[in-house]
Amino acid sequence: MKTMKILAAAASLAALSLAAAPAFAKEAPPAPAPAKPFTLPALTEYTLPNGLKVTMAQHGNVPKVTILAAVRTGNIDDGDNVWLADLTGGTMQKGAGGKDASQLADLAATMGGALSLSTGVDSSSAVIDVLAESGPAAVGLLADLLQRPDFKPEELEKVRADLLRNLAVMRFTPGSIAAEAFQGALYPNHPYGRLFPAPAQLQGYTLDQVKGFHAANFGAARTHVYVVGRYDPAAMKAAIDQAFGGWAAGKAPTELPAPAEGPAKVVLLDRPGAPQSTVLIGRRVAQPGSEVTFNAASTLLGGYFSSRITRNIREDKGYTYSPHATLAEQVQGASWAEDADITSEATGPAITEIFKEVRRMQDTQPTPAEVQGIKNYMNGNFVLGLSSRTGLAGSLARLDTLGLGADYLNQFVGKVGALTAADFQAAAKRELPVDKLSVVVVGPLDTVRPQLEKVTEIAPKLPKR
Repeated sequence: MKTMKILAAAASLAALSLAAAPAFAKEAPPAPAPAKPFTLPALTEYTLPNGLKVTMAQHGNVPKVTILAAVRTGNIDDGDNVWLADLTGGTMQKGAGGKDASQLADLAATMGGALSLSTGVDSSSAVIDVLAESGPAAVGLLADLLQRPDFKPEELEKVRADLLRNLAVMRFTPGSIAAEAFQGALYPNHPYGRLFPAPAQLQGYTLDQVKGFHAANFGAARTHVYVVGRYDPAAMKAAIDQAFGGWAAGKAPTELPAPAEGPAKVVLLDRPGAPQSTVLIGRRVAQPGSEVTFNAASTLLGGYFSSRITRNIREDKGYTYSPHATLAEQVQGASWAEDADITSEATGPAITEIFKEVRRMQDTQPTPAEVQGIKNYMNGNFVLGLSSRTGLAGSLARLDTLGLGADYLNQFVGKVGALTAADFQAAAKRELPVDKLSVVVVGPLDTVRPQLEKVTEIAPKLPKR
Protein backbone atom coordinates (compact mmCIF):
# COMPACT_ATOMS: atom_id res chain seq x y z
CA MET A 1 0.00 0.00 0.00
CA LYS A 2 2.81 2.39 0.89
CA THR A 3 4.45 1.78 -2.48
CA MET A 4 1.17 2.41 -4.30
CA LYS A 5 0.67 5.73 -2.49
CA ILE A 6 4.18 6.85 -3.38
CA LEU A 7 3.60 6.01 -7.04
CA ALA A 8 0.25 7.82 -7.01
CA ALA A 9 1.84 10.92 -5.48
CA ALA A 10 4.63 10.87 -8.06
CA ALA A 11 2.10 10.60 -10.86
CA SER A 12 0.15 13.57 -9.47
CA LEU A 13 3.28 15.69 -9.24
CA ALA A 14 4.22 14.77 -12.81
CA ALA A 15 0.77 15.74 -14.03
CA LEU A 16 0.96 19.09 -12.21
CA SER A 17 4.39 19.83 -13.65
CA LEU A 18 3.18 19.02 -17.16
CA ALA A 19 0.13 21.23 -16.72
CA ALA A 20 2.31 24.07 -15.52
CA ALA A 21 4.83 23.75 -18.33
CA PRO A 22 4.58 26.50 -20.95
CA ALA A 23 3.34 25.49 -24.40
CA PHE A 24 5.82 25.82 -27.22
CA ALA A 25 4.79 26.31 -30.83
CA LYS A 26 5.83 23.45 -33.09
CA GLU A 27 8.59 24.58 -35.39
CA ALA A 28 8.36 23.89 -39.09
CA PRO A 29 11.12 21.60 -40.37
CA PRO A 30 13.91 23.32 -42.27
CA ALA A 31 13.53 23.61 -46.01
CA PRO A 32 15.43 20.91 -47.91
CA ALA A 33 18.73 21.95 -49.40
CA PRO A 34 18.96 22.02 -53.18
CA ALA A 35 20.11 18.76 -54.73
CA LYS A 36 23.84 18.54 -55.23
CA PRO A 37 24.92 17.65 -58.77
CA PHE A 38 26.30 14.17 -59.17
CA THR A 39 29.59 13.79 -61.00
CA LEU A 40 30.46 10.37 -62.29
CA PRO A 41 34.02 9.30 -61.46
CA ALA A 42 36.39 9.31 -64.41
CA LEU A 43 35.97 6.11 -66.42
CA THR A 44 38.69 4.15 -68.16
CA GLU A 45 37.15 2.12 -70.96
CA TYR A 46 38.69 -0.24 -73.48
CA THR A 47 37.89 -3.34 -75.52
CA LEU A 48 39.93 -6.52 -75.85
CA PRO A 49 40.58 -7.97 -79.34
CA ASN A 50 37.96 -10.69 -78.67
CA GLY A 51 35.26 -8.04 -78.11
CA LEU A 52 35.12 -8.08 -74.30
CA LYS A 53 34.52 -4.57 -72.94
CA VAL A 54 36.07 -3.20 -69.77
CA THR A 55 35.07 -0.15 -67.69
CA MET A 56 37.16 0.89 -64.69
CA ALA A 57 36.47 3.60 -62.08
CA GLN A 58 38.17 4.75 -58.90
CA HIS A 59 35.36 5.21 -56.36
CA GLY A 60 35.16 5.58 -52.59
CA ASN A 61 37.86 5.68 -49.93
CA VAL A 62 38.01 2.07 -48.73
CA PRO A 63 40.76 -0.14 -50.24
CA LYS A 64 38.30 -2.63 -51.70
CA VAL A 65 37.19 -3.35 -55.24
CA THR A 66 34.03 -4.69 -56.85
CA ILE A 67 34.42 -6.66 -60.07
CA LEU A 68 31.20 -7.27 -61.98
CA ALA A 69 31.02 -9.17 -65.25
CA ALA A 70 27.72 -8.66 -67.09
CA VAL A 71 27.02 -11.18 -69.86
CA ARG A 72 24.24 -10.40 -72.32
CA THR A 73 22.38 -13.65 -71.90
CA GLY A 74 19.56 -14.87 -69.74
CA ASN A 75 15.96 -15.89 -70.17
CA ILE A 76 15.86 -14.04 -73.49
CA ASP A 77 17.85 -17.02 -74.83
CA ASP A 78 15.60 -19.69 -73.30
CA GLY A 79 13.35 -19.94 -76.34
CA ASP A 80 10.65 -22.41 -75.31
CA ASN A 81 12.95 -23.95 -72.69
CA VAL A 82 11.82 -21.78 -69.80
CA TRP A 83 14.37 -21.56 -66.96
CA LEU A 84 17.12 -23.32 -68.92
CA ALA A 85 19.18 -20.16 -68.33
CA ASP A 86 18.47 -20.39 -64.58
CA LEU A 87 19.43 -24.06 -64.47
CA THR A 88 22.65 -23.27 -66.35
CA GLY A 89 23.60 -20.35 -64.12
CA GLY A 90 22.86 -22.29 -60.95
CA THR A 91 24.99 -25.23 -62.06
CA MET A 92 27.86 -22.92 -63.02
CA GLN A 93 28.06 -21.78 -59.40
CA LYS A 94 28.40 -25.35 -58.17
CA GLY A 95 31.92 -25.73 -59.52
CA ALA A 96 34.35 -24.16 -61.97
CA GLY A 97 37.99 -24.51 -62.93
CA GLY A 98 38.24 -27.79 -61.00
CA LYS A 99 37.04 -26.17 -57.76
CA ASP A 100 33.71 -27.16 -56.21
CA ALA A 101 31.24 -24.68 -54.70
CA SER A 102 32.75 -24.79 -51.22
CA GLN A 103 36.28 -24.28 -52.57
CA LEU A 104 35.11 -21.32 -54.67
CA ALA A 105 33.44 -19.84 -51.59
CA ASP A 106 36.54 -20.41 -49.44
CA LEU A 107 38.80 -18.75 -51.99
CA ALA A 108 36.49 -15.75 -52.24
CA ALA A 109 36.35 -15.52 -48.44
CA THR A 110 40.15 -15.45 -48.16
CA MET A 111 40.04 -12.44 -50.49
CA GLY A 112 37.58 -10.70 -48.19
CA GLY A 113 34.40 -11.26 -50.21
CA ALA A 114 31.93 -13.65 -51.79
CA LEU A 115 31.36 -14.82 -55.35
CA SER A 116 27.89 -14.94 -56.90
CA LEU A 117 26.15 -15.28 -60.24
CA SER A 118 22.60 -14.16 -60.96
CA THR A 119 20.48 -14.88 -64.03
CA GLY A 120 18.23 -12.13 -65.39
CA VAL A 121 15.97 -11.71 -68.36
CA ASP A 122 18.43 -9.92 -70.67
CA SER A 123 21.67 -10.18 -68.74
CA SER A 124 23.44 -12.43 -66.25
CA SER A 125 25.95 -11.01 -63.77
CA ALA A 126 28.87 -12.53 -61.89
CA VAL A 127 30.17 -10.30 -59.11
CA ILE A 128 32.78 -10.35 -56.36
CA ASP A 129 33.73 -7.62 -53.87
CA VAL A 130 37.16 -8.07 -52.28
CA LEU A 131 40.11 -6.35 -50.66
CA ALA A 132 42.03 -4.29 -53.21
CA GLU A 133 45.18 -6.38 -52.88
CA SER A 134 43.15 -9.47 -53.88
CA GLY A 135 41.59 -7.84 -56.94
CA PRO A 136 43.81 -9.53 -59.57
CA ALA A 137 43.23 -12.97 -58.03
CA ALA A 138 39.49 -12.30 -57.87
CA VAL A 139 39.49 -11.58 -61.60
CA GLY A 140 40.87 -15.06 -62.19
CA LEU A 141 38.16 -16.61 -60.00
CA LEU A 142 35.49 -14.73 -61.94
CA ALA A 143 37.00 -15.92 -65.23
CA ASP A 144 36.88 -19.55 -64.06
CA LEU A 145 33.22 -19.22 -63.15
CA LEU A 146 32.22 -17.77 -66.52
CA GLN A 147 34.55 -19.66 -68.86
CA ARG A 148 35.25 -23.02 -67.22
CA PRO A 149 32.22 -24.34 -65.30
CA ASP A 150 32.61 -28.02 -64.35
CA PHE A 151 28.96 -29.00 -65.00
CA LYS A 152 29.05 -32.14 -62.87
CA PRO A 153 25.89 -34.28 -63.21
CA GLU A 154 25.34 -34.56 -59.46
CA GLU A 155 25.53 -30.78 -59.06
CA LEU A 156 23.02 -30.28 -61.85
CA GLU A 157 20.56 -32.45 -59.93
CA LYS A 158 21.04 -30.40 -56.75
CA VAL A 159 20.28 -27.20 -58.65
CA ARG A 160 17.31 -28.80 -60.38
CA ALA A 161 15.88 -29.92 -57.03
CA ASP A 162 16.19 -26.39 -55.65
CA LEU A 163 14.49 -24.90 -58.70
CA LEU A 164 11.67 -27.46 -58.54
CA ARG A 165 11.02 -26.51 -54.92
CA ASN A 166 11.00 -22.82 -55.83
CA LEU A 167 8.69 -23.51 -58.74
CA ALA A 168 6.23 -25.37 -56.53
CA VAL A 169 6.04 -22.37 -54.21
CA MET A 170 5.64 -19.88 -57.06
CA ARG A 171 2.91 -21.93 -58.70
CA PHE A 172 0.97 -21.68 -55.44
CA THR A 173 1.67 -18.01 -54.58
CA PRO A 174 -1.02 -15.53 -55.74
CA GLY A 175 1.53 -12.83 -56.57
CA SER A 176 3.49 -15.16 -58.83
CA ILE A 177 0.31 -16.45 -60.47
CA ALA A 178 -0.80 -12.89 -61.18
CA ALA A 179 2.64 -11.86 -62.48
CA GLU A 180 2.73 -14.78 -64.91
CA ALA A 181 -0.71 -13.91 -66.27
CA PHE A 182 0.17 -10.22 -66.51
CA GLN A 183 3.45 -10.78 -68.36
CA GLY A 184 1.76 -13.27 -70.65
CA ALA A 185 -0.88 -10.70 -71.54
CA LEU A 186 1.72 -8.01 -72.26
CA TYR A 187 4.27 -10.18 -74.10
CA PRO A 188 2.48 -13.14 -75.73
CA ASN A 189 4.71 -15.75 -77.39
CA HIS A 190 7.89 -14.06 -76.18
CA PRO A 191 10.41 -14.96 -73.45
CA TYR A 192 9.35 -11.85 -71.50
CA GLY A 193 5.91 -13.40 -71.14
CA ARG A 194 7.07 -16.86 -70.02
CA LEU A 195 7.82 -16.69 -66.31
CA PHE A 196 7.60 -20.31 -65.19
CA PRO A 197 8.13 -23.72 -66.79
CA ALA A 198 5.92 -26.73 -66.25
CA PRO A 199 7.47 -29.01 -63.59
CA ALA A 200 7.86 -31.82 -66.14
CA GLN A 201 9.66 -29.45 -68.49
CA LEU A 202 12.18 -28.41 -65.83
CA GLN A 203 12.60 -32.03 -64.83
CA GLY A 204 13.41 -33.00 -68.41
CA TYR A 205 16.35 -30.69 -69.16
CA THR A 206 19.55 -32.65 -69.75
CA LEU A 207 23.17 -31.95 -68.92
CA ASP A 208 23.89 -31.66 -72.64
CA GLN A 209 21.25 -28.91 -72.92
CA VAL A 210 22.85 -27.02 -70.04
CA LYS A 211 26.30 -27.33 -71.57
CA GLY A 212 24.89 -26.30 -74.93
CA PHE A 213 23.25 -23.19 -73.46
CA HIS A 214 26.55 -22.13 -71.93
CA ALA A 215 28.53 -22.76 -75.10
CA ALA A 216 26.05 -20.86 -77.26
CA ASN A 217 25.49 -17.85 -75.04
CA PHE A 218 28.53 -17.16 -72.83
CA GLY A 219 31.39 -15.49 -74.68
CA ALA A 220 33.65 -12.44 -74.74
CA ALA A 221 31.59 -10.49 -77.29
CA ARG A 222 28.60 -10.52 -74.91
CA THR A 223 30.59 -9.64 -71.79
CA HIS A 224 31.35 -6.31 -70.12
CA VAL A 225 33.60 -6.24 -67.04
CA TYR A 226 33.24 -3.37 -64.55
CA VAL A 227 35.89 -2.60 -61.92
CA VAL A 228 34.90 -0.08 -59.23
CA GLY A 229 36.70 0.83 -56.01
CA ARG A 230 40.21 1.74 -54.85
CA TYR A 231 42.79 -0.48 -56.51
CA ASP A 232 45.94 -0.60 -58.62
CA PRO A 233 44.71 0.09 -62.19
CA ALA A 234 47.74 -1.41 -63.92
CA ALA A 235 47.54 -4.65 -61.94
CA MET A 236 43.81 -4.98 -62.55
CA LYS A 237 44.15 -4.33 -66.26
CA ALA A 238 46.90 -6.93 -66.55
CA ALA A 239 44.78 -9.47 -64.67
CA ILE A 240 41.74 -8.87 -66.90
CA ASP A 241 43.79 -9.11 -70.08
CA GLN A 242 45.34 -12.38 -68.95
CA ALA A 243 42.16 -13.96 -67.56
CA PHE A 244 39.77 -12.96 -70.34
CA GLY A 245 41.98 -12.27 -73.37
CA GLY A 246 41.90 -15.87 -74.58
CA TRP A 247 38.13 -16.35 -74.28
CA ALA A 248 36.38 -17.04 -77.59
CA ALA A 249 34.29 -14.13 -78.81
CA GLY A 250 31.14 -16.15 -79.36
CA LYS A 251 27.93 -14.73 -80.80
CA ALA A 252 26.59 -11.20 -80.55
CA PRO A 253 23.71 -10.64 -78.07
CA THR A 254 20.33 -11.98 -79.09
CA GLU A 255 17.95 -9.48 -80.66
CA LEU A 256 14.39 -10.74 -80.23
CA PRO A 257 11.91 -7.85 -80.59
CA ALA A 258 8.75 -8.12 -78.55
CA PRO A 259 5.47 -8.44 -80.48
CA ALA A 260 3.38 -5.34 -81.03
CA GLU A 261 1.25 -4.38 -78.05
CA GLY A 262 -2.23 -5.86 -78.27
CA PRO A 263 -5.51 -4.55 -76.83
CA ALA A 264 -5.95 -4.30 -73.08
CA LYS A 265 -7.07 -7.51 -71.39
CA VAL A 266 -8.88 -8.48 -68.20
CA VAL A 267 -7.71 -11.82 -66.81
CA LEU A 268 -9.57 -13.46 -63.91
CA LEU A 269 -8.08 -16.42 -62.04
CA ASP A 270 -10.15 -18.10 -59.35
CA ARG A 271 -8.96 -18.81 -55.79
CA PRO A 272 -12.13 -20.07 -54.10
CA GLY A 273 -12.48 -18.96 -50.49
CA ALA A 274 -9.43 -16.68 -50.53
CA PRO A 275 -9.73 -13.77 -48.07
CA GLN A 276 -8.09 -11.35 -50.50
CA SER A 277 -7.47 -10.72 -54.19
CA THR A 278 -4.13 -10.06 -55.83
CA VAL A 279 -4.52 -7.34 -58.45
CA LEU A 280 -2.17 -6.12 -61.18
CA ILE A 281 -3.07 -3.15 -63.37
CA GLY A 282 -0.75 -1.82 -66.07
CA ARG A 283 0.58 -1.87 -69.58
CA ARG A 284 3.68 -1.64 -71.73
CA VAL A 285 5.10 1.87 -71.87
CA ALA A 286 7.11 3.67 -74.54
CA GLN A 287 9.09 5.72 -72.03
CA PRO A 288 10.52 3.51 -69.25
CA GLY A 289 11.73 4.51 -65.80
CA SER A 290 15.06 5.71 -67.12
CA GLU A 291 13.15 8.57 -68.74
CA VAL A 292 12.90 10.75 -65.66
CA THR A 293 9.56 12.39 -66.49
CA PHE A 294 7.55 9.19 -66.46
CA ASN A 295 9.66 7.85 -63.62
CA ALA A 296 8.57 10.87 -61.57
CA ALA A 297 4.91 10.52 -62.53
CA SER A 298 4.96 6.81 -61.65
CA THR A 299 6.61 7.53 -58.30
CA LEU A 300 3.99 10.10 -57.33
CA LEU A 301 1.17 7.88 -58.52
CA GLY A 302 2.19 4.68 -56.75
CA GLY A 303 5.95 4.25 -56.51
CA TYR A 304 6.70 5.13 -52.89
CA PHE A 305 5.06 4.97 -49.48
CA SER A 306 3.46 8.42 -49.63
CA SER A 307 2.18 8.02 -53.20
CA ARG A 308 -1.36 8.97 -54.15
CA ILE A 309 -2.65 5.44 -54.64
CA THR A 310 -1.12 4.31 -51.36
CA ARG A 311 -2.68 7.19 -49.45
CA ASN A 312 -6.04 6.51 -51.07
CA ILE A 313 -6.55 2.76 -50.82
CA ARG A 314 -4.26 2.04 -47.86
CA GLU A 315 -4.31 5.02 -45.54
CA ASP A 316 -7.75 6.48 -46.21
CA LYS A 317 -9.85 3.41 -47.01
CA GLY A 318 -7.95 0.46 -45.60
CA TYR A 319 -8.56 -1.75 -48.63
CA THR A 320 -4.97 -3.03 -48.78
CA TYR A 321 -1.75 -3.04 -46.83
CA SER A 322 1.00 -2.62 -49.44
CA PRO A 323 0.07 -1.30 -52.89
CA HIS A 324 3.00 -0.38 -55.10
CA ALA A 325 3.79 0.71 -58.65
CA THR A 326 6.80 -0.70 -60.46
CA LEU A 327 8.60 0.03 -63.71
CA ALA A 328 10.19 -2.97 -65.42
CA GLU A 329 12.87 -2.06 -67.95
CA GLN A 330 14.08 -4.61 -70.47
CA VAL A 331 16.04 -4.40 -73.69
CA GLN A 332 13.00 -5.11 -75.86
CA GLY A 333 10.34 -3.27 -73.88
CA ALA A 334 9.27 -1.67 -70.63
CA SER A 335 6.11 -1.93 -68.58
CA TRP A 336 4.33 -0.21 -65.71
CA ALA A 337 2.20 -2.00 -63.14
CA GLU A 338 0.34 -1.19 -59.93
CA ASP A 339 0.01 -4.25 -57.72
CA ALA A 340 -1.88 -4.78 -54.49
CA ASP A 341 -3.30 -7.52 -52.29
CA ILE A 342 -6.83 -6.31 -51.54
CA THR A 343 -9.47 -7.65 -49.18
CA SER A 344 -11.87 -9.67 -51.32
CA GLU A 345 -14.95 -7.64 -50.45
CA ALA A 346 -13.18 -4.40 -51.46
CA THR A 347 -11.57 -5.57 -54.71
CA GLY A 348 -13.91 -3.72 -57.06
CA PRO A 349 -13.92 -0.45 -55.09
CA ALA A 350 -10.10 -0.50 -54.81
CA ILE A 351 -9.69 -0.97 -58.57
CA THR A 352 -12.11 1.90 -59.13
CA GLU A 353 -9.96 4.11 -56.90
CA ILE A 354 -6.76 3.14 -58.74
CA PHE A 355 -8.31 4.18 -62.05
CA LYS A 356 -9.57 7.33 -60.36
CA GLU A 357 -6.04 8.28 -59.29
CA VAL A 358 -4.65 7.65 -62.78
CA ARG A 359 -7.31 9.95 -64.23
CA ARG A 360 -6.74 12.58 -61.54
CA MET A 361 -3.07 12.81 -62.47
CA GLN A 362 -4.02 13.20 -66.12
CA ASP A 363 -6.70 15.81 -65.45
CA THR A 364 -4.92 18.04 -62.91
CA GLN A 365 -1.34 19.00 -62.24
CA PRO A 366 0.29 17.98 -58.94
CA THR A 367 0.86 20.58 -56.26
CA PRO A 368 4.23 22.31 -55.87
CA ALA A 369 4.76 20.40 -52.61
CA GLU A 370 4.16 17.07 -54.37
CA VAL A 371 6.54 17.97 -57.19
CA GLN A 372 9.30 19.03 -54.80
CA GLY A 373 8.76 15.94 -52.65
CA ILE A 374 9.23 13.64 -55.62
CA LYS A 375 12.34 15.52 -56.72
CA ASN A 376 13.87 15.12 -53.26
CA TYR A 377 12.93 11.46 -53.10
CA MET A 378 14.27 10.57 -56.55
CA ASN A 379 17.53 12.46 -56.20
CA GLY A 380 18.11 11.13 -52.68
CA ASN A 381 17.63 7.53 -53.77
CA PHE A 382 19.76 8.11 -56.85
CA VAL A 383 22.78 9.45 -54.95
CA LEU A 384 22.40 6.84 -52.19
CA GLY A 385 22.32 4.02 -54.74
CA LEU A 386 25.57 5.17 -56.32
CA SER A 387 27.45 5.67 -53.07
CA SER A 388 28.68 2.08 -52.90
CA ARG A 389 31.02 0.20 -55.21
CA THR A 390 28.43 -2.45 -56.04
CA GLY A 391 25.76 0.21 -56.56
CA LEU A 392 27.83 2.11 -59.10
CA ALA A 393 29.00 -1.05 -60.90
CA GLY A 394 25.45 -2.37 -61.08
CA SER A 395 24.10 0.95 -62.38
CA LEU A 396 26.75 1.14 -65.09
CA ALA A 397 25.97 -2.42 -66.17
CA ARG A 398 22.21 -1.80 -66.26
CA LEU A 399 22.54 1.38 -68.30
CA ASP A 400 24.86 -0.28 -70.80
CA THR A 401 22.47 -3.21 -71.17
CA LEU A 402 19.61 -0.80 -71.88
CA GLY A 403 21.74 1.18 -74.32
CA LEU A 404 21.58 4.39 -72.28
CA GLY A 405 25.27 4.85 -71.50
CA ALA A 406 27.08 6.11 -68.43
CA ASP A 407 26.47 9.82 -69.15
CA TYR A 408 22.87 9.27 -68.05
CA LEU A 409 24.20 9.32 -64.47
CA ASN A 410 25.72 12.79 -64.90
CA GLN A 411 22.45 14.15 -66.29
CA PHE A 412 20.00 12.61 -63.85
CA VAL A 413 19.98 15.16 -61.00
CA GLY A 414 19.72 18.08 -63.42
CA LYS A 415 16.85 16.49 -65.34
CA VAL A 416 14.95 15.73 -62.16
CA GLY A 417 15.53 19.24 -60.87
CA ALA A 418 14.05 20.71 -64.07
CA LEU A 419 10.76 18.78 -63.81
CA THR A 420 7.54 20.80 -63.70
CA ALA A 421 4.01 19.95 -62.66
CA ALA A 422 3.02 19.96 -66.32
CA ASP A 423 5.65 17.26 -67.01
CA PHE A 424 3.97 14.91 -64.54
CA GLN A 425 0.57 15.44 -66.12
CA ALA A 426 1.85 15.03 -69.68
CA ALA A 427 3.70 11.80 -68.85
CA ALA A 428 0.59 10.27 -67.24
CA LYS A 429 -1.53 11.20 -70.26
CA ARG A 430 1.04 9.86 -72.70
CA GLU A 431 1.83 6.54 -71.06
CA LEU A 432 -1.24 5.51 -69.05
CA PRO A 433 -4.46 5.94 -71.06
CA VAL A 434 -6.99 4.05 -68.96
CA ASP A 435 -8.48 2.20 -71.92
CA LYS A 436 -5.05 0.65 -72.57
CA LEU A 437 -4.52 -0.71 -69.04
CA SER A 438 -4.74 -4.48 -68.62
CA VAL A 439 -6.05 -5.94 -65.36
CA VAL A 440 -5.28 -9.28 -63.70
CA VAL A 441 -7.23 -10.43 -60.66
CA VAL A 442 -6.42 -13.59 -58.69
CA GLY A 443 -9.06 -14.13 -56.03
CA PRO A 444 -12.43 -15.63 -55.06
CA LEU A 445 -14.38 -14.90 -58.22
CA ASP A 446 -17.80 -15.68 -56.73
CA THR A 447 -17.22 -12.67 -54.44
CA VAL A 448 -15.13 -10.52 -56.75
CA ARG A 449 -16.71 -10.80 -60.18
CA PRO A 450 -19.99 -9.05 -59.24
CA GLN A 451 -17.88 -6.13 -57.98
CA LEU A 452 -15.86 -5.98 -61.19
CA GLU A 453 -19.03 -5.78 -63.25
CA LYS A 454 -19.60 -2.39 -61.60
CA VAL A 455 -16.14 -1.03 -62.51
CA THR A 456 -16.85 0.94 -65.66
CA GLU A 457 -13.24 0.86 -66.92
CA ILE A 458 -13.10 -2.95 -67.13
CA ALA A 459 -16.68 -4.26 -67.13
CA PRO A 460 -16.91 -4.41 -70.98
CA LYS A 461 -13.67 -6.40 -71.14
CA LEU A 462 -14.56 -9.04 -68.57
CA PRO A 463 -14.26 -12.59 -69.92
CA LYS A 464 -17.58 -14.37 -70.30
CA ARG A 465 -18.68 -16.68 -67.51
